[in-house]
Amino acid sequence: MKRVFIVVLACTILAPLFAGGGKQDTQSASQNVAVSSLPPGTLPVTKEPVTLRIFFQQEPQVLDYVDNKLTKYLEKQTNVKIQWDLVLSRDKTQKLNLILATGQDLPDVFMGGMDTSLLVAYAAQGTFVPLDNYIDKASLWFKEVLAEFPELRKMMTVPDGHIYALPNINMSEPNMMPSRLWMNKVWLDKLNLKVPATTEELRAVLQAFKTRDPNGNGRADEIGLMGSTNGWSTLVDTFILNAFLQYPTDANGQGSRRFIVQNGTVIPVYAQEGYRDGIKYMNELVRDGLLDAATFTQDTAQLKQIFETPNTAVLGALTAGGPNTFADMVNSRRFRDYVAVPPVKGPKGVQYTAYNPYGYFNAPNCWVISSSCKNPEAAFRLGDYFFSKEISLWGRLGEPGTDYIPNPAGKKAVDGGAALFEAVLVYGSEQKSHWQNRNPYYNFFDNKGVASSDPYTLQDLLYKTTMEYKPYAPAQAACIPPLIYTVDEARELNDINTSLIQYVDETRVRWITSGGIDREWNSYLKELDTIGLKRVVEITQTAYNRFIKG
Repeated sequence: MKRVFIVVLACTILAPLFAGGGKQDTQSASQNVAVSSLPPGTLPVTKEPVTLRIFFQQEPQVLDYVDNKLTKYLEKQTNVKIQWDLVLSRDKTQKLNLILATGQDLPDVFMGGMDTSLLVAYAAQGTFVPLDNYIDKASLWFKEVLAEFPELRKMMTVPDGHIYALPNINMSEPNMMPSRLWMNKVWLDKLNLKVPATTEELRAVLQAFKTRDPNGNGRADEIGLMGSTNGWSTLVDTFILNAFLQYPTDANGQGSRRFIVQNGTVIPVYAQEGYRDGIKYMNELVRDGLLDAATFTQDTAQLKQIFETPNTAVLGALTAGGPNTFADMVNSRRFRDYVAVPPVKGPKGVQYTAYNPYGYFNAPNCWVISSSCKNPEAAFRLGDYFFSKEISLWGRLGEPGTDYIPNPAGKKAVDGGAALFEAVLVYGSEQKSHWQNRNPYYNFFDNKGVASSDPYTLQDLLYKTTMEYKPYAPAQAACIPPLIYTVDEARELNDINTSLIQYVDETRVRWITSGGIDREWNSYLKELDTIGLKRVVEITQTAYNRFIKG
């Protein structure tokens, strides 16, 4: 039954990509949208009261969206009444695709994020309102964001030349460089070892962890290195491979997975010699019992359980974005024994951290106005208001003066400057103060909060480690941006990547855990070509060239 559901859902998702042979109907995109005489940034955003129905994924931390401080404040300021069309997270994709496929009972606004291929496909059918004229003539706050990020307009413009969505901008460098190795410093000190700086030093440290009983319990129960298959950057191979070649995080834009740019040419990293060498190194670690093979089958809950093994630590090193991923930071102090190891240098001098300079483009299609909306300008102006500093702060922190203290006197921020805010409401707790920053917004203040006197708070830890990793980030020109494909390109990429990515991922795990990469490398490259890698590169290059040209 489950398999039937997946097939039906996939057909629903892909239907617009195949409709009409991918030919785009740009009637909606080409319309000349009239804009009222209200100056940009005017509040309220409409003279007459307006009701907007918003389709949105309900967040479990938000106890109420109607009786919510942010909702009530927005309604008071804008003259817009919000009618919520809430869906559970597990139901969002199915309901979104069914609504779009039928074209019936469309909400006024889709909020919270939409797959770019859906946006492009249904924009071509006239389902969404183009925002170009509104941005040019009715925007104040979002236009300021565009001026700050010159490449943002290109990342939002679909192949028909128009913009159909407002984004969610999150300036979080820890999220742009998330692949970190955390190592037990207590064990290092006990064994008189230094933090490893090279792949060979890493091998030696892991060998010592495995054989010299650093936890002192007289049993050979120590695990050298471990990760998991899910969670925030828990993939060991992402950290290790960056010592052999520039290896990006899993997704740098739809369809451009694990591509980098060299002199304007897109390169698939999984077909490079450095990729082979890195996998061979990891297989040697597995062979010698230094990298636990469970890394490639267990989930993050299992990793956390191993990390918090009662009585004594058994884990020497692990990969994750932060200790909040693998540790109980509230009830256990064990994570304090671990330090972040900067990127290690490989045998050929390669030393990168996984980096996505476009990671601030958090939810690119966060505010999409449907063609059924009777007041699209009011809907746009409300979306624009979210990018004001006032509402951006509220959308993440809650009500000023109650849920956070603005500009606390004499307080330092995490980055060392004057603090912009001191949080009172703990982010992630249940609340009725904001929408869990799932709305359009601009988080310009991620590192501007009050620094804690405790260096082991998450915000302080992540900022400190990110600054240590930052010197190893590749140049932005070497990183592929989020790419938007035409309907035909997206359809062809989907056909090929369904098999290609599965083959690459399965082969990588098998080689790491069982070996054989040298023997099978040439046949692997041939199979990539058979599946369609060259065509994927061509399509990605075309989309990249289109992005560069603007």
